[in-house]
Amino acid sequence: MKKNKNILTMIPTKNKRILWKIKKGRVILTINRSTPFDRLMHKLFKIPLRTNVELEEFGSFIWQQCDGIKTIYDISQNLEDKFGERVNPVLERLLVYMKSLKDNNFITLK
Repeated sequence: MKKNKNILTMIPTKNKRILWKIKKGRVILTINRSTPFDRLMHKLFKIPLRTNVELEEFGSFIWQQCDGIKTIYDISQNLEDKFGERVNPVLERLLVYMKSLKDNNFITLK
């Protein structure tokens, strides 16, 4: 039987296959599409094999916090310390953002 783990104690870690850099204070993720299906789509429909995703201010901060050490709760506290009322309700917003990062295989949660 699977035990439910408290999401706030989970630790997000960046996908090592996602390249990233900081430009003008914003994180830019570079996603390489290299599966056979991706290459086929590229040949048939000219879909790019590399995609850049620029994260907004909060997303850039969150991405940099996903270091494999901090828990989601730690990140929520750091978000609140840095941005104050602008991120409220911080936990709800952070959990939605983390779900999006996980669903897109940008991070893993342990």
